[in-house]
Amino acid sequence: MDAHPGRRDATHGIEVVAEIANAHDGDPARALDLAREAVAAGADAVKFQVYTAAELMAANHPRFGHFAAFEFPRDFWPEAIGSVRRVGCKAYCDVFGIDAFEMARAAGADGFKIHASDLRNRALLERVSCAGAPILIGAGGAGMRDLAAAVRLLRDGSGSITLLHGFQAYPTAVEDAGLGRLRILQDVFGDTCRIGYMDHADAETLWAWTLPAMAVALGATVIEKHVTLDRRLKGTDYYSAFNPNEFERFVGFIREADVATRRAARAFSPAERQYSVDVVKRWVAAHPLPAGHRLQPSELQIKRVPGPGFCPALDQLLDRPLLRAISGEEPVRAADVRQIVVALVIARMDSRRLPGKAMASVNGVPALAHLFQRLALAKSPASVVLCTTVSAEDDVLVELARQHGVVVVRGETENVLGRMVAACDQYAADVVLRVTGDDILVDPTYLDRSVQHHLETGAEYTSAKALPGGTEVEVFNVSVLRTIAALAQAPEGTEYLTLYVRDHADQFRCTEVPVPPEHRRSYALSLDTAEDLEILRALLGAMQERGKAIDYSMDDIVTFMSERPELVRMRQHGARPDCISTSLDWRRLL
Repeated sequence: MDAHPGRRDATHGIEVVAEIANAHDGDPARALDLAREAVAAGADAVKFQVYTAAELMAANHPRFGHFAAFEFPRDFWPEAIGSVRRVGCKAYCDVFGIDAFEMARAAGADGFKIHASDLRNRALLERVSCAGAPILIGAGGAGMRDLAAAVRLLRDGSGSITLLHGFQAYPTAVEDAGLGRLRILQDVFGDTCRIGYMDHADAETLWAWTLPAMAVALGATVIEKHVTLDRRLKGTDYYSAFNPNEFERFVGFIREADVATRRAARAFSPAERQYSVDVVKRWVAAHPLPAGHRLQPSELQIKRVPGPGFCPALDQLLDRPLLRAISGEEPVRAADVRQIVVALVIARMDSRRLPGKAMASVNGVPALAHLFQRLALAKSPASVVLCTTVSAEDDVLVELARQHGVVVVRGETENVLGRMVAACDQYAADVVLRVTGDDILVDPTYLDRSVQHHLETGAEYTSAKALPGGTEVEVFNVSVLRTIAALAQAPEGTEYLTLYVRDHADQFRCTEVPVPPEHRRSYALSLDTAEDLEILRALLGAMQERGKAIDYSMDDIVTFMSERPELVRMRQHGARPDCISTSLDWRRLL
């Protein structure tokens, strides 16, 4: 077979990649036919998916049998890849693990693609980087930090790096295409990487043609398209795949779109968000491990496993003793190893609406002292730290903290996050509880539940906003605080830390603590105004009369408020101060 005359050369700015995926239905002959047709149609590269089911996912995953039936033996890959390369076309391979990579490399693949779910698979990234070949990275459903970390690791060894936006939703609806992401990727990574687009629109619609052309207009230099032999048969991966004659016209169409143009959506769509959940890989034990064992890199593998959960950062797990025995291929969670949890109380005397409120008397003690007493009932925090300012007027808070055995970190008045990060450094925290000095009713039971939920799910940010305002805490991985501190373009706004997470929710692994209906209340019980102070005094006075001055429960709060409806004020969700910028400069990650 001769090389196609329309194939990319120095005059063509766009590389068109034919994605075989699993359209072969596990038939080696069909895979070769697909590759042959793609080459004949003018593809610049043909891409195969190389994997073993055992490396891709745990044996109890519901789709394990499906992938096991479609995997090819090792001796097939030299034939498949060679058939493409011999006619002057490039052969790329998706590699879903180290074993898959070694099969593809041994077979002579020209380049390798890393799926978004493997961006934390450092061992795989390091191995691929050493190959010195072009690398494609699937960016669909991937956060900026994971992408940047992978690019930093790969850029010194790779011939080139291409970030490919797009994801498969069988097919992906046009409203989920998110083409604006291409501009964001170009802005952040354009100096280091090529940017491309993987199209998964319904092949029966015009969008299957239009969206890739629009991607070219937005600067994509690589276009990936699924191919099939006959879409009418509705075989595996047919949804967005072109037949050979369509694909040949498509290649020409994209070339013309490139000639015509020559040259942001930050939030994931619900479908893309679900995709990132569906394909997530998590750390699992390579073999059974006893309680007390300190985890080593070789004892962890990254695989898809059934059930919900995020993938914790590897440094949250390594060289830490297991708190329980772990079975082979069982997920290893942050909750399964020791984590240093620190409660950070953010308080100062200055207040626009109620100056000195931290020292206002409730039940004969300063409001902040009551908060310290409530936190002392919680089991999760290893330390409680008061984060206040260097202002002389806050000296009284420092003395109060010392009286209650609470340590103190002081810092700049306008940089709240800077104080928090300093405290994390000083106390080697892995996880922090953000407790504002206004929230003196913090519930210790829900505090502990929040921490446990955070660690069990592998989240980076956990909230319990369904609880009454003033009773809940927020849980952060320290890495989130460091990321925001490093990237925030207006550090003075970090007092409103929640807004940074809310405005960039898809860049952080966020979860919400389950709250039963009887505790789901929108009461406003924070200490912000003189009216708030009177409500809190009434509530805490009643608790003292009932012999529960400190150890009252959420049931006690709800019962009291139902008895005193005239005290009920509802908190306002979603309100934000004027002129607060939560912009993050993702380019600083590189």
